[in-house]
Amino acid sequence: MDPRDAKSGVVPIRRAFSVSVFARNEAAVLLVKHRRLSAWLPVGGEVEQGETPLEAATRELFEETGLTGTFPQSSGIDGTPPGFVAYEEHMAGSKGLHMNFCFVADVPTRDVVANDEFGEHRWVTSPDAVDCPLNVKQILTVLLPGT
Repeated sequence: MDPRDAKSGVVPIRRAFSVSVFARNEAAVLLVKHRRLSAWLPVGGEVEQGETPLEAATRELFEETGLTGTFPQSSGIDGTPPGFVAYEEHMAGSKGLHMNFCFVADVPTRDVVANDEFGEHRWVTSPDAVDCPLNVKQILTVLLPGT
């Protein structure tokens, strides 16, 4: 079967929706060393069918760390989910267009339960504390006081 759209003749691009959660405790943010990507990133994962991005962020935070958090109102713009801080998209090979919703969650503790997806974790107080992607550094600059 031809995957092209019958009307336009264009092959549709697959879209993958995901969330990133910057868990924050006082003046530090949690980053994990992702095993598959070998990069320092916030916790996160794909949005499951029927979930909102905020529901996915809440689930991923708990599944990957054992932490629960409060997602603070951030923008003051009506309809914006609590804790929403950024959106980014990029082409991701066979996944097609990767669309990522970024959230911050204030967590009451730094006690992280490890899992299979990351090898180590760090609570960072500076965007330069670890070698991480530019967009992660940019969000850390916004979330960490005095940076």
